[in-house]
Amino acid sequence: MATLLCRVQFLDDTDPFNSTNFPEPTRPPLYTFRQDIPLGTQLPGVHRLLRAPHKLDDCTLQLSHNGTYLDLESTLAEQRDELEGFQEDAGAGSSPYSFCVKVRRQVNRST
Repeated sequence: MATLLCRVQFLDDTDPFNSTNFPEPTRPPLYTFRQDIPLGTQLPGVHRLLRAPHKLDDCTLQLSHNGTYLDLESTLAEQRDELEGFQEDAGAGSSPYSFCVKVRRQVNRST
């Protein structure tokens, strides 16, 4: 059972006209993701930990270091390419990854 320990935050972007959104909480808690379970199954635990103001159905996960959105129907193991560079800064015995995963509201735009 491979895991990935990282810091998590949410971006309260429920108001698209508010330009002063910063990731919260300022001291991001740690969350251990299992790499063999689809992210959508793990998202409720992250949402609960953060007490994010979004509806769970409106949330997705975004890597903070490159802005990539992760596929919630896939596992982290299946998305190794998206995680490129995410784990490079953490050496053996160092503190948990300083990069965070954001819970962010998805905005559907009709054209």
